Amino acid sequence: MGNSQKKRDLNQVQVNAAFKLSPIAAGCAALIFGAVGSAHAQVAEPAATGDQSTSTQQVTVVGIRKGIEDAISVKKNSQDIVEAISAEDIGKLPDTTIAESLARLPGLTTQRDSNGNATTISIRGLGPDFNGYLLNGREQTSTNDSRAVDLSVYPAELIAGATVYKTNDVAVVGQGLAGTIDQNLVDPLAFAKRVAAAEYQKTKNGTGLENQGTGKRYALTYIDQFADRKVGIAIGYVHQDSDSGQFEYSTWGDYTGNVTDTNGNTVSARVPGGGGFQPETLTNTDKRDGLAAILEFKPNKNFKSQLDTFYSKIDTYQKIDEIQAGGTGNFTNATISGGIVTSATMNNVDLIDRQEAIFTHDKIKSVGWRNTFKTDDGWTIVGDLSHNSAQRIQPDDEYYGQLAGKNSLMLTNLTGMIPGMSYGASLTDPNTMAVRNMCGWSGITNTVNPSPTCSSVPQAGYSKGPNIVDTVTSYRIDFMHDMPEGTMFTDYKFGMNYTDRTKDRNGFEGLIVSATGNGYDPIPFPSNSTVAGNVGGTGLSMLSFMPQVSLIPGAAFLPKYNNDILSKSWDVDEKVTTTYGKLDIDTKLGDLPVHGNVGAQLVHTDQSSSGFLAGVGSTPVLANPSPAGMSTNGTTYNDFLPSLNLNGDLGNDTVLRLALGKQIARPDMTDMRGSFSFSPTTVTTGTTTTTVFSGSAGNPNLKPFRADALDLSLEKYFAKKGYISGAVFYKKLDSYIVPQISIIDFSPYLSSVGYSPLPNNVGVLTQTVNGSGGNLKGYELSASVPFNLASKWLDGFGAFGSYSSTTSSVQLPNIIGLNPDQNPLPGSIGLPGLSKENAKLTLYYEKNGFSAFVADNYRSRYIGSVTNSTVGGYPTLQYIESQRWVSAQIGYEIQDGYMKGLAIRLEGNNLNRPWYQQTNFDGSINMRTQTGGTVFLSVNYKLQ
Repeated sequence: MGNSQKKRDLNQVQVNAAFKLSPIAAGCAALIFGAVGSAHAQVAEPAATGDQSTSTQQVTVVGIRKGIEDAISVKKNSQDIVEAISAEDIGKLPDTTIAESLARLPGLTTQRDSNGNATTISIRGLGPDFNGYLLNGREQTSTNDSRAVDLSVYPAELIAGATVYKTNDVAVVGQGLAGTIDQNLVDPLAFAKRVAAAEYQKTKNGTGLENQGTGKRYALTYIDQFADRKVGIAIGYVHQDSDSGQFEYSTWGDYTGNVTDTNGNTVSARVPGGGGFQPETLTNTDKRDGLAAILEFKPNKNFKSQLDTFYSKIDTYQKIDEIQAGGTGNFTNATISGGIVTSATMNNVDLIDRQEAIFTHDKIKSVGWRNTFKTDDGWTIVGDLSHNSAQRIQPDDEYYGQLAGKNSLMLTNLTGMIPGMSYGASLTDPNTMAVRNMCGWSGITNTVNPSPTCSSVPQAGYSKGPNIVDTVTSYRIDFMHDMPEGTMFTDYKFGMNYTDRTKDRNGFEGLIVSATGNGYDPIPFPSNSTVAGNVGGTGLSMLSFMPQVSLIPGAAFLPKYNNDILSKSWDVDEKVTTTYGKLDIDTKLGDLPVHGNVGAQLVHTDQSSSGFLAGVGSTPVLANPSPAGMSTNGTTYNDFLPSLNLNGDLGNDTVLRLALGKQIARPDMTDMRGSFSFSPTTVTTGTTTTTVFSGSAGNPNLKPFRADALDLSLEKYFAKKGYISGAVFYKKLDSYIVPQISIIDFSPYLSSVGYSPLPNNVGVLTQTVNGSGGNLKGYELSASVPFNLASKWLDGFGAFGSYSSTTSSVQLPNIIGLNPDQNPLPGSIGLPGLSKENAKLTLYYEKNGFSAFVADNYRSRYIGSVTNSTVGGYPTLQYIESQRWVSAQIGYEIQDGYMKGLAIRLEGNNLNRPWYQQTNFDGSINMRTQTGGTVFLSVNYKLQ
C-alpha cells in the first residue's frame, strides 16, 4: 500500500475534519473555541508538508452548493457511517442555528419549543439524552436538568460545521447510544491570509399572528496569521436581542356529563376543555452574547499548540398573562353538535388572573488546550486538557389575582383551536381586583393562625426555580503510529481519557403570602399595573403587572417542603476513565477493496449522587423534614465496547458500509438523584385500616442503557457533488431504565428522619431501576442531487431530502405529565423521542452569486420531554403532535469589484405558521399554541 493511501487514512482520523471541512468550515465559524478538529482530531491532524502554502485551505468558493459539497466529502471519505453539515462561508451555516441545520440530516429530527425554535436533536428515534455532545471532540455540559444539550446556546456564526456519528468509533470519547454530535470549529492557520467578516441582521418574529416581535443580531469575525505563519488567531463575537409574543391554550381535560341546552333540556354531552383551562399570552425577551477566541502556535511541522476559549451568556424574560378557571360542571345555554358542546355558559366560576414571570440566566464557559507532537520515528502524540461549565439560574414567580366573588363565563368556539370567552364582571378594575389567597392550594393545614374562612395555610402566589451548575474537566492523551507496509492495517492508535463531571441542581420553593393578616389579606395590584387585552386569544381583558425577582409590595415568602420539592435538589458526580485501542484497515477481501477500523473501548465509571433523605410524602409541610440533610450513595462498573466499521468499495463511486458495536448511554441524571423521601400512609382494605410507609427515590446505582447495534448502508456518490443512499439499522436494547414499584423494609431509615417504628415497617417504594430492554429498528432513504447531472441547462439547481421510518418494541410505564416522584398511571407508553416517520425536502438554486432554497420538514407524533413550570421547571413527558415546518431563503453576493464580498439574504422559518400541540395520555389537549413565522434580513461583508 502506498504512502498516499496511508496519508488519506491518517487524515481520516477525524472523519476528515481536515478533509475539506472546508475552506468553509475551515473558516466559517468565525471561531469558536475549538481546536483543530473533532473527536478523532485529538489523535491526528492533517498530514503536514514542507510547503505550507500548498497545504493551506483556500476559501474561494462559497454558497449553498459549497456547503453541500463539503458535507458530502466528509460523509464519503469517512470510515464510519456519518452525516455532516458544513458552513457555506465564514460565519454562515445553512440555517440560522446549528439545531435547524442538523434537523435536515437523514435520521435526525429536532424537538422544537412552543416558540417554534429548534432546540434539542433526536437521532434515529431516541431522545436527546441518548446522544453524545462534543465540541472539537470534547464532552459538553448542559444547562438542562440532565445531559441533553440545548444546541441553540452555541451561536451559529461561530460554528464551521458538524459531524454526526451514527456508528461507534472507539477514538471518539463521550459517545451516545443514539449517536454523537461533534461540532467542528475553526483552525486559523488553515487560512491563506487574513479574513474579516461582519453581519447585521434584522428579525421579525411571529409573522402572521396578532402578537409579533422584532429583533436584531450582529456578528464580527477576525482571523489572522503572524510570525511567518507560525501564529494564528481567530476571534469572534455575536450579539442578539429579540422579543416575541404568542397565545397558548392549555386544558385540564374535557368534561363529559349532564349539561343544559339552549332549550332548557338536560342532556349528556362532552365539553372540550370543560375540566378546566388556561389560556395565556406569553411575551418573551431574549438577549444573547457569545464570545470565542483561538490562539494557535505551530513553529514547525512537528509541533502544534492550540488554546481556545468560549463564553456564552443568555438572559431571557418570559411574562405570562394567564386566565385560569377550574371546571365547575355547571354548563347552561349549551349549543350541541354531534354530542359535543360548541358553546355554553359555565356558571359559578372563580376566574383567576394569573401573573407569572420566568427569568432565565444561562452562562457557558469553556477552555481547551491541545498539543500535538510528531516524533522523528513516526509517532504522533496528542495531549489535551479542557474544562467546560454551564450554569442556569431560573427564578419563577407567579401571583393569583381575583375578584371577591364568582360569576359566569360565556364560552364560544369550543371545538376550535382557541375558544372565545366573556366574563360577567370586569377584571381590569384595580379597586376590585387583588392578589388573593387560593384557599386549599398550599395543601397544608394551618394549625397556628387559620383564617375564619380558610383552614389551610394561605397561598396567594408561588416562587420556584432551579439553580443548575454542570462542570466537566477532562485530560486526554493519544498515540498513533503507522503500521509496517504489507499488512491489512495502515496505522494503530491508542489512548486514555479521564473525565470528571459534576452536576448540582438546587431547587428552593415556597408560598407567596400577604405580609399582613397572618398571610390572608388581599395584596393590592402594583401601582404600575396595566391592562392586558385579548388574553390567550380569547377576547378577555384583565389587569396585568410585570413580576420581578423581588416580591411585589405587600407580599412575603414562606418556604414549603414535600417529596417533590426536595427531590429537585441533588448532585451527581461521575469520574469516567476511557482507554481505547484502534486499528485502521485498508485491504482487500478477494477483489473487493475494504477500508475501515476495528477497536474497543474499556470504560470505567465511578459515580455517586447526593440528595435529601427526608420524612415527607406528597403532602407538603412548612418545616424542613430532612434533619439528617443529604445522603450520598454510588457505585462503580465497567463497560467493554468493541466496534467494527467496514467499507467496501464496489466501484463506480459506490460504497457498502457495515458497522457492528456495543453502545451505552449514561442514565438521566434526574433518575440518578440521591433523593429518598417517605412517610406513613393510611391504607384501607375493606373495614380494616392500617398505616404503612410509602416513599419515592432516585437511584445513584443505576447502570447505563446498553445496546448491541448493527448498521448497513449503501451509498452511491456522484464525485463530491451528490449522492443517493439507503440504510437500515437495528439496536437490541439490553437494558432500559424504567420506574418500578417494589416492597422494601424502611427500618434502616427511620431514626434518620425521626420516625417511630410501625408494627410493620415494610412498605412501597417507587424508584427507577435497570429493566429489560427491547429493540429499535428502522430504515433511511436519502439523496442530494445537483440537477446539472441531468442537464447543463439546470446548472445551479438541486435538491436534497430524506425519509426515515423507525419502530421500537419498548413499552414503558405511563408517566405522561408526572414528576419523578409520582407513581406511574395505568397504561403503557412507547419510547420517548421516537417519531415513526420523519421526512424532509429542500430545493435550492445557487449560481453567480444568487442563492435560494425552500425546505419542508415533517415529524410525526412523539413523546417529548418538556419543561413544566408548575413543577418548578422539572422536565415531564408529554405527547407532542405531528408538525411540518416550511422555511425559505433568497440571497445575493457581489462577485467582483470594490463591493466584492458584500451579500444580502432574506430568510424565513416556520412560514406555514404550524400549531404546536401537547396532548395527554387520554388524547385530550394539554397545551396548544400557534407558531408564527420568523423572517430574517441579513447583510454580510467579508474582507480577505
